[in-house]
Amino acid sequence: MLEATGNVTYVGVADWWGRHVWVESDGTRSALHACGDDLIASFAWGCRGIAARELARAILADATGSSAVAERYCRDLTHAVVAGLPRTGFELDRADVLAWLDAVAAPLPAAAAAAA
Repeated sequence: MLEATGNVTYVGVADWWGRHVWVESDGTRSALHACGDDLIASFAWGCRGIAARELARAILADATGSSAVAERYCRDLTHAVVAGLPRTGFELDRADVLAWLDAVAAPLPAAAAAAA
């Protein structure tokens, strides 16, 4: 599906100022921007819910460049990955996000499709 270009890492930090998610790429750090319709105070991880789903949506939108892909798979990524991230903080490589997406979005093998 998509290939990772460059080294991009999503870094979640939980401290006494709140929860923040950064995008680190080629030595620069910028904030991950929310892209959903829900207004949220901050992202969440290590749980399920709207703020965790919005984190998944923002990561997918950033990693793929597609809001449609982000909308389609954000709930799946929330349950499969975001809910299991450590609450104290995380690092997630863009390549790992794209590999997860490839595995989830991959079409069924021809033999399995023929048997169905």
